[in-house]
Amino acid sequence: MLILCRCWVIYLLLHLTGKVSLQDFANKFDRVVGDSVTLPCIYKLQSTDVFWRHNVSRKVVSIISGKPSPESQDEIFRNRTESFPSEYPEGNYSIELKDLELTHAGIYTCFLQKTNEKRKIQLFVREKPEKPTPNQRNSSMETQSLKIMPFLIAVLGLTLHLI
Repeated sequence: MLILCRCWVIYLLLHLTGKVSLQDFANKFDRVVGDSVTLPCIYKLQSTDVFWRHNVSRKVVSIISGKPSPESQDEIFRNRTESFPSEYPEGNYSIELKDLELTHAGIYTCFLQKTNEKRKIQLFVREKPEKPTPNQRNSSMETQSLKIMPFLIAVLGLTLHLI
């Protein structure tokens, strides 16, 4: 019982500091406007036709007969995407999105036509945080104190339980 309590306290502490979560990190990316991100798409099989889509319908990258086909690309992705043709033979169809905008947020799907396999990735894009001016109050300290309160309550509860 004591070991379980200790594990819970450690998890709670890590969760409150943002170091761990029960969510699946593998398919989610969080970036700010202006950043770049590489969206992974790796298959064991080599394919000649791979299609990247954004929110089901927008064409991000189409790889047809083993070559990127930029003419079919949606306007919001033009000159912002890069794939890695030299890695296609190894089954790597990952893409890099550059100079992200808020409209780039959403679900990206990498579809391998040969096997009908799909990989879905969620991209979150948020505004760049403002740089604080000397006159602004430091809200970071307020946020930290709000995060620590549930932790302190949990520790107090465990302490009272063990007494």
